Parts: sequence; C-alpha cells; structure tokens
Amino acid sequence: MRSKTPKTLDCAAPSEIMARMLPCAERAREMTPQSALLAHVCLLNSVLERAGDREAAQHGLTMAQWFALGCVGHAGDAGVMHSELGQRLMLSKAPITGVVDRLERGGFVVREADAHDRRVSRVKITPKGTEMWETVRLSLREFASQICEGLDDEDILAVQRVLGRLLENAARTDPTLA
Repeated sequence: MRSKTPKTLDCAAPSEIMARMLPCAERAREMTPQSALLAHVCLLNSVLERAGDREAAQHGLTMAQWFALGCVGHAGDAGVMHSELGQRLMLSKAPITGVVDRLERGGFVVREADAHDRRVSRVKITPKGTEMWETVRLSLREFASQICEGLDDEDILAVQRVLGRLLENAARTDPTLA
C-alpha cells in the first residue's frame, strides 16, 4: 500500500506547468491545440512513469523490468531473444542487457542457449518471475483505478481511442518502428 496520497492537480495546473517551460518569447504566441495536446501527453507520461516506477519499486523492480517480465512471459516456453525484447520495449542493446541481468540476478528470468543457434541466448521467465509480474500488475491496477477516478467507462474508452490513434500516428513517424 502507498504511504502517501498523490498530490492532486487542478485542471489549470498542467497548463501552468507547460507555461513555465516556454521560453519568454514563446509566451506571447498562442499555443496550437495540437502542440498543447502533445505537451499534455508528454507531461502525463512523465508523471505516470515516475509514479509507475514508485509502484514497481515497492516490489523491488523498475517499470522497465516489469514490462520486460511481461514480454518474456508472453513469449511462453520458447522465451525471447534479447533483440526481440529490445524491439518490443523500444530499448537498445545496452539497457536491455542491464534489465535482463538484474532480472536474472533476482531469479525472475533465466538465459538459455537457443536450440538452433548457440550464439543466441533466449530469455525465459521463471515461476518466481511470473508471480512477481502478477503482484506488480495488481498494484498497478489499483494505481490505475486511482488515476482514472472520476472517469466513467465512456470517458475511458474515448481516451483509449484517441491515444490509440495518436500512438499509430507517432509509430508511423518513428523510423525505429519500421
């Protein structure tokens, strides 16, 4: 359980925070709705990442490690190669290696030689890893309920649709996802 209740922001707070980030010359110009939306999404991402890391840290993980556990677990008995894991998490080789190293030290995953190519190792989730993933998932669900407080199902579905379209548009412009 969380020891502190997260600070509540009023509706004007994100706009005020963004205004403080603008160079003085920019303050005189009007922000377009598209750039305001992008700024809100980026600010929300930053807040949610920090909060998610705090939730995962209560269980000894980072969000990157938790996401990696989910990807590895989703791969089933075959496991996943480091390169595939990096693509799924949109991380380069060095951070993925660090994430997998820490998960392996914690007993959450194992590395095994690929059956077809001994130069390649596959990462597989352990029962301890599956249990940890589920524990953190439940904690994050509780956190998500708090974040979505005051939104009804219709609001949540509308936000999901809009964010889904934004994600599709952003993915089309990202050469690393091609």
